[in-house]
Amino acid sequence: MPALGDPHVWSAAVWAVAASGALAAVGAALLLCRRALRHAALLRRDANRRRYGQVTAALVSSSGQWTAAAPDVPVGALDDEAFLRALAEALDAVPAESRAQLVARYVDLGYVERLRAASWSRLPWRRLRAARWLGRLGHGEGLADLIRLTADRSPRVRSAAIASLGTVRAPRALSALLTLLEGAEAPAQGRRPPLPALTRALVAQGPDAAFAVLSYVQSPSPAVRKAVVEVLASVPHPHPAVGAALLVALRDPDGEVRARTARAFGRIGDPGAVVPLAQTLADPVWFVRLQAARALGALAHRRAVRPLVGALTDESWQVRAAAASALRGLGDLAVPALTAFLYESRDRYAKEQVVEELQRTPFLHEQIEALDQADSGSAFAAHRFLQEMARHGATAVLLDAVRRHVRQGVRRRLVAVLATIDVPRVIAVLHDLAEHDRDPGVRDAARRALADYPEPSRQRRNAEGHAA
Repeated sequence: MPALGDPHVWSAAVWAVAASGALAAVGAALLLCRRALRHAALLRRDANRRRYGQVTAALVSSSGQWTAAAPDVPVGALDDEAFLRALAEALDAVPAESRAQLVARYVDLGYVERLRAASWSRLPWRRLRAARWLGRLGHGEGLADLIRLTADRSPRVRSAAIASLGTVRAPRALSALLTLLEGAEAPAQGRRPPLPALTRALVAQGPDAAFAVLSYVQSPSPAVRKAVVEVLASVPHPHPAVGAALLVALRDPDGEVRARTARAFGRIGDPGAVVPLAQTLADPVWFVRLQAARALGALAHRRAVRPLVGALTDESWQVRAAAASALRGLGDLAVPALTAFLYESRDRYAKEQVVEELQRTPFLHEQIEALDQADSGSAFAAHRFLQEMARHGATAVLLDAVRRHVRQGVRRRLVAVLATIDVPRVIAVLHDLAEHDRDPGVRDAARRALADYPEPSRQRRNAEGHAA
């Protein structure tokens, strides 16, 4: 081991310290250079933003045709995000009637030509930017380039070009989109057009596209048929031909197409679809029945009530929940059918679901009030209804009413309704009423009800009383 006094050891230590100091100095210098470069880049960006803002502001605020006195767009603006942001803000700021004039000024400045040249670039990000902005400007000179970019080798460029075509309201753009839809049926060389982007582009074309795709509703490609259904569903006030095409799609062999069609009927609000949708509630595919139930709820037609009530017994809990939600939205329209189902059905779960929905309507409280009416027929019907409700889950509402209702006659008859409900909670409340209620009639009714309970219930009640 070398001694500490060895000159070689000291020399190595000095060099190590010097090297560490030099490395630290170089690192600090690099950090300072990086910060200086970043600061300069930020200053340059802010300066460009101000300059581009002045350019676009001058173009927007100037009146009449563009003249040579208008500020020029710098040559490198195409590659600068600051200019694109300023351009977007200018396009959004001008009113619709002035937008075409502003675009014409950009054409005069040569910006569209630069974008068209960029659409031929080898760099995909430049072609992507060209595809987006040619559509954003919406000038006819760039339409041919957009159509060419829909066959670009880059999927992102193809999607951007298709989306831009959707914003161009021109027969040539719609024709190009329909050609792409035909290509989706039998894609050449395995290159299928991006159907989500194509669907959105066709939807953006408006009703003209809906009429143009009617013949594709029987396409051999399920993916194309799905796209067609989405386009047809976008029409706010559909033509009878659109409704007829959707009825064809509702019988499609593909379950996803049928489900989208059912959802489309709910979206467009066609009351003529109630019967076909009601028949679709028997579809073998559960998510098709789910969309049919939701669509019937959206249509809110009285003819949809009974099919929705029947869907409360569906084997899929999602369908049952959708039917219950739809019935809840129908409100008073659903009450007669729900009541009839409550009496007729033998499905205990479905009856409990019906009771849950009826508790959300004013009908339950109306029947409680009807218990004390002079009309014996109405009082008997209310007694029968409330008794059926209590047997299948409405005991909490009735127990609250028997404690708090202001009319003694109603409370006495509610005791009679609850007399046949062999539930410990009901028995405990009746026992409390029999001992402590302020009304003698209610106390007597509760005692008679407790005396009429079957023997096992009395024994259990006595045991609970001794335990207390």
